[in-house]
Amino acid sequence: MLVAIDGPAGSGKSSVARAVAGELGFIHLNTGAAYRAVALLALREGVDFEDGASLAGISYRVSLDGEGARIDGTPIPEGELRTPEVSAAASTVSARPEVRAVLLDVQREAARRAREQGGAVVEGRDIGTVVLPDAELKVYLSAAPEERARRRAHQTGREAELDRIREAMKRRDRQDSERATSPLKPAPDAVVLDTTTLSLGEVVSRVLDLARGLQKGA
Repeated sequence: MLVAIDGPAGSGKSSVARAVAGELGFIHLNTGAAYRAVALLALREGVDFEDGASLAGISYRVSLDGEGARIDGTPIPEGELRTPEVSAAASTVSARPEVRAVLLDVQREAARRAREQGGAVVEGRDIGTVVLPDAELKVYLSAAPEERARRRAHQTGREAELDRIREAMKRRDRQDSERATSPLKPAPDAVVLDTTTLSLGEVVSRVLDLARGLQKGA
């Protein structure tokens, strides 16, 4: 089985996807790590963020598996992918259709390998709509903007920067939803869950119920 979990930043998709994968014994694939890896590589090598062809060229050096993203086969520590500089660059990189075209194949190949090993929970912003439109279960997580900003501030230990985080999320939301290629939106057949007032455990439980229901019916 493949479970696709989409949603904006701070909606809880990473925590939910990781927990659901653990409960089901599936591989967890965080596709956002691949875009962050391209951004990190571009920053390291001084690639122009307006040069789509060059960004696509370095994207071929990125791979994805249950351990996260790799550059030239070398795993990249999560901390290196979560710096403010990389986060800002990833937002720009992910809007480039040339990069998305390359990473689409990377994501699908990672999901194919994971399915062969039993299954995967794949998180991102266009998994149910573009990357894995045939996934057996599609879930779209949402939450109120203020709550999403609060979660991200707490997650990164930057509570004092709440206002800046809130504004950055607004820009990212607008960029993701308005881009011409793979805009952020729920798949027509996705289950939409508003997580604003739900605990992590409650969201995980609901997604597990959906997945196990499908497993029983298979």
